[in-house]
Amino acid sequence: MKKLAVILSLVFGLSTVLIFGRTAQADGDEPKKSYSVQAILPDNQLNKDVSYYDLKVEPNQKTTLNLLVSNTGQQSINVDVELNNAYTTNSATIGYDKYSATTYKSEKPQLSSLVEGKRKQKVKLKAGETKQVSFKIKAPEKEFKGIILGGLTTTAGVSSNEKSKVNVANQIRYVKGVVLHSKEDEVKPNLNLKSAAPNAFDDSVGIAYNLTNEAPININDLKVKAKISHKGLKDTNYKAENLQIAPDSNFQYYIPIKHLKPGIYTTELTFYNETGFSKTMINKLKVTQGKIQALDESTQETTSNKTLIFVILGLIGILFIGLWVFFYVSGKRLK
Repeated sequence: MKKLAVILSLVFGLSTVLIFGRTAQADGDEPKKSYSVQAILPDNQLNKDVSYYDLKVEPNQKTTLNLLVSNTGQQSINVDVELNNAYTTNSATIGYDKYSATTYKSEKPQLSSLVEGKRKQKVKLKAGETKQVSFKIKAPEKEFKGIILGGLTTTAGVSSNEKSKVNVANQIRYVKGVVLHSKEDEVKPNLNLKSAAPNAFDDSVGIAYNLTNEAPININDLKVKAKISHKGLKDTNYKAENLQIAPDSNFQYYIPIKHLKPGIYTTELTFYNETGFSKTMINKLKVTQGKIQALDESTQETTSNKTLIFVILGLIGILFIGLWVFFYVSGKRLK
C-alpha cells in the first residue's frame, strides 16, 4: 500500500498542472488571469503527505470532496470543475480531462457513477477571490479489490499579457487525483493485446495496437520495446518509457513505420518496469495495398489542410500589414 501511495503521489505530482498553448507574457509582468487549486483532505485520507485525495472507504460510506479555487490574477475568471474517470490516452499516459471517459469491463462501479449531484460545476471568481467547490460521493455497496481512480479537473481560459508582442490564447488545467481504496488484497495488472491495424497519426503511417488493462490497478513507470518484422524489409525497432496505464482501461498505442508496405507484419511487443511487471505479446497483421493507399491519402489531406491554414493565416497577416501601411501613409498625407 505504501509503495502504491508513493507511485500515485509521483503521478499526480507530475500531472497536476497541464498548460495548453504558449504563454506570451512580458518578463516581470503579473498575468492578467490565473488561478490555483487546493484539495481539502477529508478525515478518511490515507496518506496525509500528498496533495490529492487518497481515500479509504467503507461500503456505502459518504465522502465530500472539497476543493479551494483561488483567483490569483488581476481580472475575474471562470473556472470549470469536473469529477471524471481516469482513462489511458493513446500515448499511454493517464488522463482525467474527458467528461465522457468510462472504464473498460469493470466489475465495480466507476467513480463518475458514485457522485451524488452534478459532476460539473462552474466557478466565477473576482480578482483575489477564493471559493470552495464540493462534490459528494457514495462508496460502492460492497468492498472492492484494487482502486477506483479518477480526478477533479479544473479548466480556465486565460489571456496573454497586453504588453506581450504575441497574442496567444491559453488554457490552464489542474488535476487533483481521486483514489478510492477498499480491500487491501494485492492486485496485479492484466495487460493484453486485443488487435492491431494499420493507421495514420500526425502525418505518418504505422500500426495501432489495441491494448487493455483489465485489472483495477494502474501501471506506472512503464517501458515498451517492440520489434516489427516484415519479410524483405528491415526490422523496425521501437522503444519508449515513462508510460502510464489506468486501471480498467482500453487504448490504442501507435508505432510509426518508416516505409509501410503490403504483406504480413509480425510484432513482438514487450511492456515492463522496475517493479517487476513484464508482459510480452505477439501479433501478426496483414496489410493490403488498398489500406496503405487510403492511409497515404488521409495523411496527404491532413498535410494539405495544414498548409492551407498556414497560407490563409499568412494572407491575413499580409492584409493587416497592408491596411496598416495604407492608413499610416494616408494619415501622414492628411497632416
